[in-house]
Amino acid sequence: MPEPELLVEFDQPQEVFLPGHPISGRVILMTSESYKARAVHLKLDGRAHTSWHEYETERHTDANGNIENRQKKVDYSATVKYLETKILIWASADGSNQLIPGTYVWPFSYRLPSNIPPSFEGKYGYIRYWVIAEVDRPWRFDKTSKRCITVSPLLDLNFISNAMTPLQDQTSENLGCCCFKKGYLSVKLDIPKTGFVPGETVPINLQIVNKSSVNVTMVTATILQRCTFMAYRNGTTFNFTEISGVTRGEVKRNSNTVITQTQPLTVEPGNSHNLALELRLPSVTPTINQFSPVITVEYYVDVSVNSSTTFFSSIDCETSILIGTVPIHQYLPPSYYPPNPTLPTPYPIGNGVAPPPDYPSGSNSPPYPEVPYPFKTGGVIQPSAPPPSYQDSMYGTDGTHIHTEEHEKPFVPKYPVFNNLPVYNPSAPPQE
Repeated sequence: MPEPELLVEFDQPQEVFLPGHPISGRVILMTSESYKARAVHLKLDGRAHTSWHEYETERHTDANGNIENRQKKVDYSATVKYLETKILIWASADGSNQLIPGTYVWPFSYRLPSNIPPSFEGKYGYIRYWVIAEVDRPWRFDKTSKRCITVSPLLDLNFISNAMTPLQDQTSENLGCCCFKKGYLSVKLDIPKTGFVPGETVPINLQIVNKSSVNVTMVTATILQRCTFMAYRNGTTFNFTEISGVTRGEVKRNSNTVITQTQPLTVEPGNSHNLALELRLPSVTPTINQFSPVITVEYYVDVSVNSSTTFFSSIDCETSILIGTVPIHQYLPPSYYPPNPTLPTPYPIGNGVAPPPDYPSGSNSPPYPEVPYPFKTGGVIQPSAPPPSYQDSMYGTDGTHIHTEEHEKPFVPKYPVFNNLPVYNPSAPPQE
């Protein structure tokens, strides 16, 4: 008897969904012969999970009184359940528990909670969401079909008060060591705002003052993704609604390079130099710092200035940036939006503009609501930007380090990317 085919299809082909908005699609069962079945369920599962192990030394005494040190493996893990729902979409009404040959299609729609974090895959943990179709079969193993989906948050930078705040850092270093001092090297770092989105260019303005006796030879600018994972000895599981009483566990951290740029240059002793570097953000998860007690993701800009001396040859400046999913409109010109003489003039937001009310959605984008300006409805923040494209995470399957039974193959989330955004850099140094 050929095995029936069970599928889950989504109305959104990119399989990217927004918190507070519905997941809709259909469960399809195709069978060429009569098929025993009591019911068909749709399960929705979403969780954050962290996991790693440590080794501890234990002292053991044998029968002869000899002391031996042994390594003991200790597991650390934590699971936060965000979504655990089971929906009945079909049940045998006549008690026959049988489906005749044919193709069956059961539509579904389920609204996601608004307070869930984005999909993420990291070295010591993940945030994953699944849609699972399940056929309840009498006296046999249930048949299932699993689909992992991307949840992308509405982190609108227009609602974040400090997103337009300029960032600055300054440091100086006495090059050389002991009696071989070479003098001071000073670096000032300036970034014109705090909030950016994937696809946008981060402008980095530098002022290098060389008061040493050696040349400055190179500048390296890097955007880093820093992840923090929290877990508990021997593991624990709790629902998201219970996190207020959770105590702090053990922590693991790791950093990933998002993008880096190196530029050779020469700043001779006694001279100064101003320059601007531009780093375009690829497809990465937005900053994760809310709704996620066991996984946080933050971003930093690190600038290293190298000199020709071999002792204490570089100094570093660093500052954090925020990555959202909707760009700041304060500096976007009206020309950013496609002209259409039948549309009204865009509505103002402070000193900027919002998209026209019926800005066309891209064919590969999830259904962003099309609104003339940002607003809240039902506790859900509506986006205030034209829909982005969605691209696979820049880390691909390498971003997945934890494989579990419920997700056998590496999953690559998709993140919003805005193309052709203008570079906002009012504090750019003059060209030399």
